[in-house]
Amino acid sequence: MNAWLLRAAWWKLSIVVGLLLAPFFVLLFRLIGDRSWTAAVVLAVGVTVICAPGLGYLTANEVRDSMAAAEEVPEHERALVERAARRGPVPDDEGQREAALHLVEDRLLALRATRTRALTFSAVLVLVTGFFAVAQSAWWWIAVAATLALVALVLTTPVRLERRVELLRRDGG
Repeated sequence: MNAWLLRAAWWKLSIVVGLLLAPFFVLLFRLIGDRSWTAAVVLAVGVTVICAPGLGYLTANEVRDSMAAAEEVPEHERALVERAARRGPVPDDEGQREAALHLVEDRLLALRATRTRALTFSAVLVLVTGFFAVAQSAWWWIAVAATLALVALVLTTPVRLERRVELLRRDGG
């Protein structure tokens, strides 16, 4: 499934994103607002139809850009290189290890370039959802927790990737 998602067209990713977002939005609109289930479903479908294509397109572009470093790798080895870039043992094959190293370094470079924006956006989201949690409904605390998890992800992912770069370099020479 992961290999399919890495190579899927933007419209296929839009469908997957829409299928994941729709139930979330139904629950969000039902629990946070004073809406009936019917109104929540209609609103959720409307928001999903608007958001899913954009998120699918952005996700497809991000995946394509992050996989650019593995373009020189033969098709049958790409899954191995992608796995080696994320986790598991370092590949014995020099070409696979180098491709995995390039993949991780490209991702790390992209994360460093967007880190300030991501943290600023997350901080604003924490403040806004925290305000709504205090002023409107206690259900907004779920959004606060999710946004804090996003902040933790923004802070920990570069550290994890730096450790992976060190591991791929160390075993290579």
